[in-house]
Formats: sequence, structure tokens, C-alpha cells
Amino acid sequence: MNSSRKAGLAMSRERKLLMIFIFAGAFFIMAWGPLAEAAYPEKEITLIIPWDVGGGTDLVSRAVARLMEEDLGKPVVVVNRPGGGGVIGYRQIAAADPDGYTLGSIAAPLIHHKYIASTYADQKNFAPIALFNMDSCGFIVKTDAPWKTLKEALDYAKQNPRKMRVATSGPGGALHVTLVMLESATGLQFTAVPYGGSGPASVALAGGHVEASTDLPSAVHALIEGGKLRVLAVTSEKRDPEYPHIPTFKESGVDLTYLNWRGIAGPKGMPKEIVDRLANSIKKVVAHQKFKDFMKKGHFGYTYKGPEDFAAFMVKYEKSFAAIAPKLGVKK
Repeated sequence: MNSSRKAGLAMSRERKLLMIFIFAGAFFIMAWGPLAEAAYPEKEITLIIPWDVGGGTDLVSRAVARLMEEDLGKPVVVVNRPGGGGVIGYRQIAAADPDGYTLGSIAAPLIHHKYIASTYADQKNFAPIALFNMDSCGFIVKTDAPWKTLKEALDYAKQNPRKMRVATSGPGGALHVTLVMLESATGLQFTAVPYGGSGPASVALAGGHVEASTDLPSAVHALIEGGKLRVLAVTSEKRDPEYPHIPTFKESGVDLTYLNWRGIAGPKGMPKEIVDRLANSIKKVVAHQKFKDFMKKGHFGYTYKGPEDFAAFMVKYEKSFAAIAPKLGVKK
């Protein structure tokens, strides 16, 4: 056999081996790809809550985390990071590795901060995963307070500027924004007393350290049911189905409407397949009877918006809030 023929046969064998490797590699990728995707999550997930323990955001987020664990098959560990009206926690979420193992509970204050606070975490640095809750806020007092209606409380505030102390969740929080909107709508002056979230704010109100709060009725439902607190009005357009006996601000003569919302997000740059996996898990949570029962028992509103719809909702919300922010009279 001459040398040229030997060389040709050698090249033919090399081509065959190369083709075998190519096909084997392609088969491996095709077979392994779905398995690699299905492997997430491989370890526990951390869920950061930018508020104190015991508030509304903390309660509903923990309910979501518990049921996500059942679906994902891995622990979802809740970590509270209060401070700065939520800014500290939001920044930790945005700064995390976008690998799907650090998530966060986000709410309306994430967007508020950009317009009324000197420091904030830009929503553009987040990957929206799913919205699961929307609730109205309320003007809340102790049950033994001398005011039985919102009008009576506002008449007192008018006669005693800044004497009425109102517990809020800090600059940019839903409670604070509600109070500022109330001041703007009525021309009255209150003294805002910031706390780390609904939990400590409601404790302060029940303990008589402040005269009122602008909390979410759902967040303090236990204290309402226990006869400690009373809601004088709510900020929804129509009466809250969970509190049909409580009038709206508009019914009480104050042109004020507002809804707080909550959802789950991760840092920008998360792989789409992980975002979709998490969104599908939260969708299952919202449809789960245990979650519905928990939300109804606590008088929380529940809904669902996936990644694209949640992102579009946040853009729309920012536009609407940007339009009213200058009217709030809050300097950055």
C-alpha cells in the first residue's frame, strides 16, 4: 500500500472519529440540557424581606416561602433586613448574584424611594418574578380613641396641628406615602413617627405611643379582631371586600385612593429559565388552597401577575406615582 493511500485511510478514520465525537457531544448536550435546567434549585434559596418581623409584607412573604418550599423541594429561608424604609433590604437584593438563590420581597416603596428619598434602589436593577398581593391602607386608631369616624379625627388634627402622632413605616414606605397623601388632600399637619414596618408600628399604636397609623388593615387584622384597634377609613376606590363595613376615604370626604402591592423579584440578569421556574412556583402558590385560606383569614388580597405582566405593572405604577410625587410635598 503506497504512502498516499495510507494517509487517505488515516484521514478517513480521523474524520469518522471526529464525526462520532460531534454526534456524541450533540447527544450529550440534548440529553443533559433539560436535566441541567431541572436541577434548579440545587440548594436552599434566601428570601430577603426589607421590613421587620410581624408586618404585612413579612407575613404574606413567609406564607409564599413556605409553599414555594413544597413545590421546589428545597428550603426557602426568610431573612429580614429592615431599615431606611426598605432601602437596605432592596439594595441587598439588587446586589446579589443573579443565580436564583437570593430573592426578595418587593413592594410599592421600591418605586416611591426614587422620587421622595435621597437614597434608593432602582427598579431597573431587579428582575420581576411575580406579583401576588394588593391591599388598601387605612387610617387606624385605638379602639378607645375619642374619634369614631375619620371626620372626627381630622377635625381634631385641624384644631391641633402636628399634635396627632401617626406611626408610619419610614420615608418612602406605603404607610408614610399614605400619610403624606392625606396631608396633601386635606391641608392638615401630622407628626410622622417612623418604624421599621407594620409590626412595630402597630405595637406602638396599640401601646398608646402614637395616636394613629396609616397601616394596611390586613397587616393588623389580629389587633382589629382582638378589639385593640379600629379602622376609620380605607384608601381603596370602593369598599374593601374584606372590610365591607369600613367606609373609603372618598366616602368620608377626602379625595384619596391608593393600593399597596407586593411581589417577588431577584437581581437583574437572572436566567430566563430560572425566572420562569420561580414564577411558575409562585403561580402554584397563589392557586394553592392553603395560601387562599391564609390570605382570607388575614384579610389580605391575593392576585397573580407573571414576569412580563409584573414588569409592565411596575412601569405603569411608576408613571402614575411620578405624576403625583411632586404633590406630596416631600423633598428628597
